[in-house]
Amino acid sequence: MDRLLSTIRSSDDLKGLSQKQLKQLAGEMREALCRLVATRTAHFASNLGVIELALALHTSFDFRRDRLIWDTGHQIYPHKMLTGRYDEFPTIRAKDGLMGYPNPAESVYDLFMTGHAGCSVSTALGTTCGAE
Repeated sequence: MDRLLSTIRSSDDLKGLSQKQLKQLAGEMREALCRLVATRTAHFASNLGVIELALALHTSFDFRRDRLIWDTGHQIYPHKMLTGRYDEFPTIRAKDGLMGYPNPAESVYDLFMTGHAGCSVSTALGTTCGAE
């Protein structure tokens, strides 16, 4: 069912995949999201909309070092799948499970904890100014 997705532990694992395999991976990610929404309420649509974006970003950058700021934490599920948290994915938004938002305590791939939309511009500006 999740033949490729279950092998992804970091964005490094995406580097050698062909376009055909990346397309297969996107399909597996969609299936995983559909399974999740069948078991609990989840912010579903925004995550389906960023699967290819997450794949493109993670094949181009190394977010252990490069900074990734999502406009809304609800778009984070594909990112979590690609950063070593797929095995825990069924626990997302459940007691003692993965958080439904970015969480630096979960992964070095998450820059900061955020929730709803509207914080990306101010966070990017603050991050940039703080680095100078």
